[in-house]
Amino acid sequence: MVFQFIFAACLIICTSVIYQQLNYIKNKPIGYDRNNLIEIPVQGNLFQSEKFKVLKDELLKSGYVSAVSNLSTPITRGGNNGYGVSWPGKDINDKVLVNFRWAGYDYIKTTALNLIAGRDFSLQHQDSSSVLVNETLVKTMGIKQPIGSVIKWNDQPVTIIGVIKDYVVESPYHHADPMIIGLTADLNSTILVRVAPNQSLSAAVKIIDEQVKALNPAYPVDRKFVDETFEAKFNNEKLLGTLANWFGGFAIFISCLGLLGLALYMAEQRKREISIRKVLGASSVNILLLLNKDFIKLVLIANVIAFPLGYIIVSQWLSHYDFRVAISVTPFALALMLSLLIAVLTVSLQSFKVAKANPIDALKYE
Repeated sequence: MVFQFIFAACLIICTSVIYQQLNYIKNKPIGYDRNNLIEIPVQGNLFQSEKFKVLKDELLKSGYVSAVSNLSTPITRGGNNGYGVSWPGKDINDKVLVNFRWAGYDYIKTTALNLIAGRDFSLQHQDSSSVLVNETLVKTMGIKQPIGSVIKWNDQPVTIIGVIKDYVVESPYHHADPMIIGLTADLNSTILVRVAPNQSLSAAVKIIDEQVKALNPAYPVDRKFVDETFEAKFNNEKLLGTLANWFGGFAIFISCLGLLGLALYMAEQRKREISIRKVLGASSVNILLLLNKDFIKLVLIANVIAFPLGYIIVSQWLSHYDFRVAISVTPFALALMLSLLIAVLTVSLQSFKVAKANPIDALKYE
């Protein structure tokens, strides 16, 4: 009985922490606005820069779209990585792996990235040799005034025009890597479309599909909402939480069966004792407390053993994440309350029958 409840309590603790961690990460700012943001893969005619310009103009004219840009990779996926970024004062032996990607004009406006300093890529400026960097790269370089600073990227001098706040690219559980974003005159692999606020999403999607289909009739419109793509990053944790729920449920069910069997046995063994107590004036509540007391002790012992075990398990699991929830008292209190409640209800179900039974039936043969 004790081992069964130890297992059940550990699973309750683990399940609670998994869902706390999942909610913490899902509610944590990701660095851009993924709502009403659509990604369209570039294929067929859309590889032509002229077609993209026409698509951008038509979508902006419709009023249903507030901004359009493009990116060398889907925004929720990692780009390429390299060691080609250098800056004044960098140690020649210092190898810094930098994530890099290419973007089009209005990239920050379209994605609603948090711009800490500087500006976005703009047609009003000569930005062919301009770059955006994230705050992690700025900290790595140790540059106090990054805007206007000239660094080298693959031995080519580039000027920093903007610093963006770190945003989630691949794993939402880990710190962002140093990142540099360059402007490309060529069309990238992904078109980003921002639906205008206060506009009907269904109507906007219809307009987008019609315009894309008109310019690229040979291919289906393979658009995706960024928030749906981003949600897929939590599939592993959701599956783990679901499995923990199922195993926890089975463990509790098995514990209840064992507890019920033990309660039936104890009630039968103490039937005469209970009858004598009732004859001497014991109430049904006194009988229930008497029968529950020993089982509650077992559950308390199980929880005392389960708490350190559960803490070690969730600590090890959380240690794999840079961003993690603090282990609070809540999962342990929940495990204690649920196990006690289950034990009391299971034992009381049988004990109530014994407590309400006529004592004469048990004593008439004595």
